[in-house]
This record gives sequence, structure tokens and C-alpha cells, in this order.
Amino acid sequence: MSSPQRIVYQQGDHVCTLFSSPEEQLKAAVEYIQVGLARGERCLYVCCEHSVAVFRNELRKAGIDVGAEEKRGALIVITKEDGHLKGGRFDPDKMISLLHTAVQGALDAGFSGLCAAGDMSWVLDEAPGTERVAEYESRLNEFYSSNRALGLCQYNRNTLPPEMLDHCMATHAYVRIEGPILLENPFFESPEKAMHRVADIHKVEDKLRHFETARRSNA
Repeated sequence: MSSPQRIVYQQGDHVCTLFSSPEEQLKAAVEYIQVGLARGERCLYVCCEHSVAVFRNELRKAGIDVGAEEKRGALIVITKEDGHLKGGRFDPDKMISLLHTAVQGALDAGFSGLCAAGDMSWVLDEAPGTERVAEYESRLNEFYSSNRALGLCQYNRNTLPPEMLDHCMATHAYVRIEGPILLENPFFESPEKAMHRVADIHKVEDKLRHFETARRSNA
């Protein structure tokens, strides 16, 4: 039986994309930002594998007036140094505080909420605190469900270590893999359980195959 599918992103979501090519990553990120802008949300994207200039150019190719959207405060594109790795280390408390501030700032500015997304490849830097990724992702589920916001985390299947992919698949209720469909995630764990989880790298390939099969059946 195939996993239930959903295409529309909505506030309260904390979803992920498991991508295997730069083109796939950029396509997913641009489509996500387009949805947020169309709904009147402030969009925040944290670049990692691609420079800010490259991402802005992809948005332009999709018909987004990047300059105008940035000028009115609807679009904010930053680097990992201003996001997850600000100060040279990863601190979940500070990152979630940054998101709280971003949501309130968006609402105060008249936007309907915050549409946040980021490339998780910063974990490859192995900065202090990176070992707290599972805790961070678990806490984000509570954050997004209780705020006028939604989040998209992008994981590179080819470069990120298996333990990070396993944490990813345990902490996002919906997964996007090679296409616009959001697949329900049977490997999702409650935040309480996932907060201090230990990765099981031996099951990662089986989990990925599950999503690939589900994607094909829903294509």
C-alpha cells in the first residue's frame, strides 16, 4: 500500500526534502518559496551548498522579482554563517530563538506568517554542537505546530552521513523525494522519543527505498 500523499505546504508543517542533485534541491526550494510568497508569508532561506547569488538567480529564472521581494521584506536569503553556524558553532536554542524572532518580525510587518527553509549541508562542517541535530529537528516540530510558520529542511542523500539521514527521517512527518509530492513518513518519531535518539544507520537504505517506491506509486 502506498503512503498517503499531499502536495500543498501549509502552516504548521515541518517537512524535508531528500535530494540527490543540485537541480533537484534548487527546484524544491524555489517551488517552496513561490508558495510562501503567493500566500503573503515572509520567506527565509538559509543557503549552504549554493551561494546566495546562485539561489537568487534561480528565483529570478522562476519569474520572481527578487529585488522587489527583498525590498518589501518578503524575501530574506542568508548563509549558514548567519543562520545555523552563527558564531562558529551550532546551538539549537539560539537557532530556535532566531526563528521565534523571525516569525514575530514577519507578523509585525504585516505578513501572514514565516515560510522558512534551509540546506542542512552545514553539518558537514562538523562545527561544535552539530551532534545536537536530532534534538533540534525534534524541537522544530513543536515550534512549527505552535507558530504561524512552516519549515523545509533539505538533506543531500549523496553527501550527508547515514546517521544524519536517519535523524532526518525520524523527525519529519512528511518527506519530499524527487518530485512535488509530500509522502507521509511511517518512520516519524514523536519529539519526545526522537529528542535523544541514537541513529540506526543500518536501516537507512531500506527507509530510502521505501520512499522511492512510494514516490513511484504516486507518480
